[in-house]
Amino acid sequence: MDTKREDAYRLLIATGLLHVKWDLACLYGGFSWSPWVFLSQARNARRAAYRSATFHNLAIFAAQGFLGFSEEYFWEEVDAFLRAFPESRDSNYRGIFEHALRGEQVCIIAPGGGVSLEGAPKTKEKLGD
Repeated sequence: MDTKREDAYRLLIATGLLHVKWDLACLYGGFSWSPWVFLSQARNARRAAYRSATFHNLAIFAAQGFLGFSEEYFWEEVDAFLRAFPESRDSNYRGIFEHALRGEQVCIIAPGGGVSLEGAPKTKEKLGD
């Protein structure tokens, strides 16, 4: 695997970790006593666990120079995560990866990395500016 590809995957690790943090942010104050809020928090915690499982092997392989890493298996795991949590479709991991691979700017704190789901850069209007 070439250096550009490795760097694009490392960017995905940072993106996935940031998204896990966002998933769990609702728990900073603990679980709510409100059943409706609790159900939302539980779903967020499940999403964080699933997202963590999706990205943990990528992080391990990155730490070992990507020896034995299967891109196909990784993307199957990402697709399975997105099927289980369709509300996370805007995470746009594939678009972020493709943009990073081409050396284009990606902003992991922007929705979808600041790139469209089709891989083209979003306009400022779509980013909310």
